Amino acid sequence: MPLRTYRLWGGRGASLPPYCPLPPEYRRYFDTFAHLYAMALVAYAGLMLPLFVWLGQPGPILIVLASVLMTLGARGLHHRGYMAWGATLLLSMMLLLIGEAIHLYGAGVGFEFYVSLALLVLHISAIPRGYKIVLSLLLLGVIGALLMSMHRGTPQVALPSATATWLLWVNLVLTGALFAGVLMGLEGVTERLERAYRREALHDMLTGALNRRAIVAIAERWQRSKRPFAVVLLDVDHFKPFNDLHGHATGDAALCHLVSCLRQGLRDGDMLGRYGGEEFMLLLPGASRSDAIAVAERVAAVVRDQPLVLPDKSLGMTVSQGLATQDEAATLSAIIALADKRLYAAKGAGRDRVMAWEAFEALSPMPTRCVVEGAEACPFEPPRRHDDSAVKA
Repeated sequence: MPLRTYRLWGGRGASLPPYCPLPPEYRRYFDTFAHLYAMALVAYAGLMLPLFVWLGQPGPILIVLASVLMTLGARGLHHRGYMAWGATLLLSMMLLLIGEAIHLYGAGVGFEFYVSLALLVLHISAIPRGYKIVLSLLLLGVIGALLMSMHRGTPQVALPSATATWLLWVNLVLTGALFAGVLMGLEGVTERLERAYRREALHDMLTGALNRRAIVAIAERWQRSKRPFAVVLLDVDHFKPFNDLHGHATGDAALCHLVSCLRQGLRDGDMLGRYGGEEFMLLLPGASRSDAIAVAERVAAVVRDQPLVLPDKSLGMTVSQGLATQDEAATLSAIIALADKRLYAAKGAGRDRVMAWEAFEALSPMPTRCVVEGAEACPFEPPRRHDDSAVKA
């Protein structure tokens, strides 16, 4: 069920959808207001309630108690995706408390300071921009009219001068603390989202491997620093039938399974990136040709020995690889082009091979227990432990 994020009213028979994860574009609103609800509960129960109990007026005390309950309700709406509804409920209770406090104690004791906090909460909420402008003007007009009437008349509760001054300072400090808490929470949410966006900018969304831009940037940095490394371009053999015979979901699962196998075969410090489609790049720092061949052979063996296990079958995979070292060419593009040329040579030589020279170098005989056309299903066999006992699902 879709999240009614910007909807301020429900249709006839509308019910709350169950809680579900929010899409990324709404995470800033969700995380910011989740922080605000916690702050509001602390402010109401730990600060406002003792203050109004000390002042001795039952009206604000009842409003504070109701605000605690409404804030909990707003938090529930928020977690069900009704973020605008939750923000509206939170703001309504804030304004009711501000208006009642100004009505009782008049202007000049600091309760009008909380209007700026209400405006801040309004403008970082998930309410549409047009509503924000209208509600801001309405809020300023109502509070302004209330303050003007207080200046012309006398407040209901006359406070001694010393008490009024003390209350002014208390409200000033509380407003500043709440402002700082909101801004610090917003900064923390922004920082977390920036880290997430940076990660998404560097990683492939499907497989979790580095994306092409990130893996090439690492190789460029190593090339500029004259650091020895090897480049391996790796391509899944006969990948198109995975999508054609079993659907794109199975093809995506096969790529994720492949990345898991590749990581098992790599050394600490080796880098893995998705170069495009079903093609991946391995960067092997400090690896000589023989070291890189050993890593490539180990990677291919892991992929070959671990088919993708589905509920009714297992799908075997093999990979072809082309390898080039940093000292074989003057530029990174030339190194990658050389590895790519050898990759295609490995495919032309029969696939499931590592090509590290201009002559063909076969990795090992073609696997017999899985069909070469990896998208065709092998007879299903449940995974087994080292003692040859079957692993139950």
